[in-house]
Amino acid sequence: MLERTVRHKSGCPKCARGEGHQVHVLTVSYAGGRVRQFSVRRERVAEVRRWLDNYQKLKDAIEAICELNHHLLRPDAALPRGRKKRD
Repeated sequence: MLERTVRHKSGCPKCARGEGHQVHVLTVSYAGGRVRQFSVRRERVAEVRRWLDNYQKLKDAIEAICELNHHLLRPDAALPRGRKKRD
């Protein structure tokens, strides 16, 4: 999640002082290079951060399972190269 500062062009005293407004943006990448950005309300920032943490934990677990499957499917890969397995 990104934190950005937005500044209005005119009519806002806070922006005129250079302070701007803090906003939170969730950026999601899709297949084909498409990217969407979603504004996140201040009161939902903690919730969205938990969702992102859960997503990362799930992704890590899936990658670990895939790595384990890779090793289980290729047991001969552990043998030193140049030596052939005898029947």
